[in-house]
Amino acid sequence: MKYAFSTLALAGVALSNPIPDSTAAPSSFKITNIVSGGSGCPQGSIDIDWTNQGVLPIRFGRDFTASVGPNVVADQSRKNCQINLGLEFSGGYQYAVYSADYAGWGNLDAGVQGTVKANYYFSGQQDQSSAAITLPGPFSGAYTKHDDVGVSVWSPCGSSANLNVNSEVALTPLGSSASGTLAATKESARFTNSLYIKWRQC
Repeated sequence: MKYAFSTLALAGVALSNPIPDSTAAPSSFKITNIVSGGSGCPQGSIDIDWTNQGVLPIRFGRDFTASVGPNVVADQSRKNCQINLGLEFSGGYQYAVYSADYAGWGNLDAGVQGTVKANYYFSGQQDQSSAAITLPGPFSGAYTKHDDVGVSVWSPCGSSANLNVNSEVALTPLGSSASGTLAATKESARFTNSLYIKWRQC
């Protein structure tokens, strides 16, 4: 199974298709605070640039790398990253994550399977939406994958909301002779998770 697609092409397709339950984006939007933590993203190790009112890209550093193999300790098989984004926007709106693109690099022996997944939710709310991909070995090289988020979870109505993104990369099985690395920094490229969001007035 091949996962090497063009990230820019995927972004164009996602934005050009009709977005259900959405209206035009608010006139203003900004990120006010970013807090990250976990084995895959110590505070200050991620980069989030607001490119427009429809795409929110998250770029991870080399800590967001899972590994398995004969000489790799078990806790390296899964890396987690919890991100809290403080967001402010024009009053009377709310938004939801409706799809996501993943891009990274992997080197998996036969029998090794990689999983990349993320849960999205807003502070103070119990409902979550999620997206995930799997990479079966043997696999070596860069990959991108577009996922539709099955359930839309909307932010509270108002002019601010704290979006939480709980991401992880994981490899199985443990304790075998096969080796694998997933989401490692490869040359100048880093693992990215681009979130596509939709807006509505409330």
